Amino acid sequence: MKRLHILTIACCLGGLAAQARGVKICFEAEAATTVEAPMTVVSNGIAGASGPYLEIPEGAGNPPKVEAGKAVFTVDVPEDGTFTLWCRVWWEGECSNSFTVKIDDQPAFLFGEDATYKAWHWVKYPVARTTPPLKLTKGPHTLAFHNREDGVRLDQVLLSADRRFVPVEIETPGIRP
Repeated sequence: MKRLHILTIACCLGGLAAQARGVKICFEAEAATTVEAPMTVVSNGIAGASGPYLEIPEGAGNPPKVEAGKAVFTVDVPEDGTFTLWCRVWWEGECSNSFTVKIDDQPAFLFGEDATYKAWHWVKYPVARTTPPLKLTKGPHTLAFHNREDGVRLDQVLLSADRRFVPVEIETPGIRP
């Protein structure tokens, strides 16, 4: 009986360690394969970005008046897993703080709507513990950020299989275990 308890504890701790070593995929927003106006690539903009970034300028318009505007990325996921989506963003204000995000043919979801304005910061999805993380299979996936509000900027995108990971500063692009 004692061995069974030790084995159970060892298996649980091993699972936590494997989760803590989860893969991280980070890329620069300007690396989008498609950028559709009014979303643009900005090279010399707000200080603190990792370099160029994507922006839907304040006053450019948003749905339903302006339906256009998106950035599309192809992301190669190295292994099946559940992921948290992190984005390094700059919001102009309370009506300029979100995107609509779509992954492959999955339903689109709202990303953002936090209350940190006029500063580069990381925002995650899912926010609530009741919302399940994103399930992605090994292989290529299409990730699209759609215009929902103008006055938004996107610097870096990061997918993490480690639910405990929280980015703080600019991240190094690439895939890391």
